[in-house]
Amino acid sequence: MHDRIASVASALHDPEDRHALGLAGVEAEKLDQELTQKYGQGHPHTVNIRELRGWIAHLAGDSETAARWYLHTTGLQISVHGPTHEQTQGSVRRAVHTWQQVTDPVAIVEIGSDLAKVVAAVLGPDSDAARFVQARVASSQAPGQ
Repeated sequence: MHDRIASVASALHDPEDRHALGLAGVEAEKLDQELTQKYGQGHPHTVNIRELRGWIAHLAGDSETAARWYLHTTGLQISVHGPTHEQTQGSVRRAVHTWQQVTDPVAIVEIGSDLAKVVAAVLGPDSDAARFVQARVASSQAPGQ
C-alpha cells in the first residue's frame, strides 16, 4: 500500500500532466475505500488519503470538490485531534483557500454555510477567516434567502 500512496504522491509533482493526475485520483479513491474499510473513517490514514484527494482535486482545477474534501477532512480532524490541533487548522485553512476559488454562487453559499461553522469552531468566530467566509456567503446569497 505504501508504494501505491507514493505513486499517487509522485503524480502531484507535475500537475500539468493531467493524465497522471487523473490516474492518481482514481488510485487515491481506491486507497480511500481500502483504508476506510480497514481502519474506519476516523483513522489518521483515512483522513490523510482524503486530504490527498482534496489536493488532487485542487491541482486538477476542481476547487468545489477540493473545498468539499477539505471541509470533510476538517470535520474528521476535529473528531480525531480536536479543533486546536495543527492538522485540523491546516485542513480548515485549505478548505477556505480552495473555497475562495469556487465561482458558482450556489456552491459558494452551500459550501460556505457549512464552512462558516467549521471555521468558527477551529479558528474562532471573530477570526479574519470566519468574518471573510460569512461576508462572502452573505454577498453570494440571492436577495430574500
